[in-house]
Amino acid sequence: MNVKFLPEGKHVSIVFESTILDAALRGNIDLASECGGEALCGRCQVIIVEGSENLSPISEEEKKHLTNEKLRMGFRLACRAKVTGDVVVKIPISSRTGIQKLVVMGIEPPLIIDAHIKKAYIELAKSTLDDPTADDIRLLKKIKQVGLELKIDYGVAKKLPDVLRDGGWKITATIIGEKIVDIEAGDSPALYGFAVDIGTTKVAGFLVDLSTGELLHASGMINPQISFGEDVISRISHAMEKDGIKELQEAIVEAINSLIEKACDITDIHREKIYEVSIVGNTAMHHLFLGVNPEYIPFSPYPPAIAHSLNVDAAEMGIKIHPKGNIHVLPNIAGFVGGDAIACILATRIYEKDDLHMLIDLGTNTEIAFGYRDNIFICSTASGPAFEGAHIKQGMRAATGAISSMKIDKDVSFETIDDAKPRGICGSGIVDAIAEMLRVGIIDTAGEMFHEHPRVTEQGFVVAWKHETANGKDDIVITQKDIREVQKAKAAIQTGWRIMMNKLGVVERDIKKIIIAGAFGSFINPASAETIGMLPEVALSAVTFVGNTAGSGARMALKSQEERLKADEIARKVHYVELAAEEDFQMEYINALSMPHANLDYYPQVANSIKARISKVLLRKNKNLAS
Repeated sequence: MNVKFLPEGKHVSIVFESTILDAALRGNIDLASECGGEALCGRCQVIIVEGSENLSPISEEEKKHLTNEKLRMGFRLACRAKVTGDVVVKIPISSRTGIQKLVVMGIEPPLIIDAHIKKAYIELAKSTLDDPTADDIRLLKKIKQVGLELKIDYGVAKKLPDVLRDGGWKITATIIGEKIVDIEAGDSPALYGFAVDIGTTKVAGFLVDLSTGELLHASGMINPQISFGEDVISRISHAMEKDGIKELQEAIVEAINSLIEKACDITDIHREKIYEVSIVGNTAMHHLFLGVNPEYIPFSPYPPAIAHSLNVDAAEMGIKIHPKGNIHVLPNIAGFVGGDAIACILATRIYEKDDLHMLIDLGTNTEIAFGYRDNIFICSTASGPAFEGAHIKQGMRAATGAISSMKIDKDVSFETIDDAKPRGICGSGIVDAIAEMLRVGIIDTAGEMFHEHPRVTEQGFVVAWKHETANGKDDIVITQKDIREVQKAKAAIQTGWRIMMNKLGVVERDIKKIIIAGAFGSFINPASAETIGMLPEVALSAVTFVGNTAGSGARMALKSQEERLKADEIARKVHYVELAAEEDFQMEYINALSMPHANLDYYPQVANSIKARISKVLLRKNKNLAS
């Protein structure tokens, strides 16, 4: 069967009764599918331009997600529409993942450059009748004079005679570990590496000069695995299907190669001059990159298959750098806490701090490290994709036209990314909106919406009226269901840091600094986050934003062997907390569902304002209820 996608004009061939989503995945078409094709999210909406008769009947799931008007207009869910003949499909903007504003840089402390990969310029004496020593022996003897015992790779041995003579017996050797993996004629100092942060939602790549430590290029992209599911559980489920692991691994390898190619094109560096790639990611991303079965991670006792750091041949992984290059993968800790969390700890140096620090890497999976020196506790919370705009009625990622901040005074004011007309609302905007609604009494601490406000309609709270929006047709609203999604996400995060505070025997006022990392974290308003209870109530001056420190840690491991040793040590020393196994987990989570918390004494400054405002609203509605 043939599926033509508009506006790309791309034709994709698929077998009988494959879905339109299958065709989109096969053709690498940008189509949102946050639930991995389970018809749960309703985001993969497409318009059938031609060939509607060549599709399976409309399913019950489609009737649930699509209005009667949309069905009349030819909308279908790509994950449920099976193709029985040729069709032409148009993908509306609302169904695309979009170009997200990716935060790819983070703070990076100074370090001494001592890369795992070395280059050595060597001048050899010519072979003569008086000294007919074999070329390989001659090279190894010369290197031994500076105290190195090395071996020569087979590929190097084959080209050694020609390179030696072409270079006039002057060559540059590339050394990985105890092996010479490449030789070049003359003096060729160019030595590059590539660091990669594999996030659940985003992938960031960094081209680094390993001789100087200079960052030459940085870029990011949406993790293409998102087509198989927005969260790690959806992807692990897909991995358990036939060829699932292979599909997920190929998707991320292709993404990394794409980032490498882009960096090389812009800097005019040949990819074979890149000799090493360092990789960080949570345990699920780690396993899927390596092609390791991740299916046991989500189940008690939540064991990763591999915890220690690894070195793998680039050619074996399909990473397109020097064919003898090395892929270094940072270690995991346990559960869903992986090398990205270790990289964040490396970059922020919280293991050197004497005061209590809280490091929180906000994202689809939020890692929280809490402590000081050798007394650091760490956990992973399933905060979910709500802060990325998923499961929110008009949510979107941080792309052009996303409402990114909001304020309620006499009326609503908001800002959008790139100052464009609003198309939806992203994570930071959602947090602002709910915090403001709570502050002024439009919702109560349980998240219930009062319907007395002029902006509260049957659909929900109107952030932007339809005449203000990009399409001019629909209001942008926060629904009651949206509020519940944010409550669940922030409750997961709050439960994580509360349990770890209990472990350490500390309270909020003991926290000297909160360090916020990650893409979403770089946009969030800390005052709003405290208002809803996502963060502990501390002085705003104690909150620091550090950007993508997972990427920073990946670069550090690329440039310094000492940092790799530190990463291994951190993995051994931190105290992992499996939240679901904690006795007080359920009670903490239930209490954290309230905003900011069921016990408002935990948030005295925020609570006083909230209680006063909500009491006025309740008084107007019901004097007995207010009392």
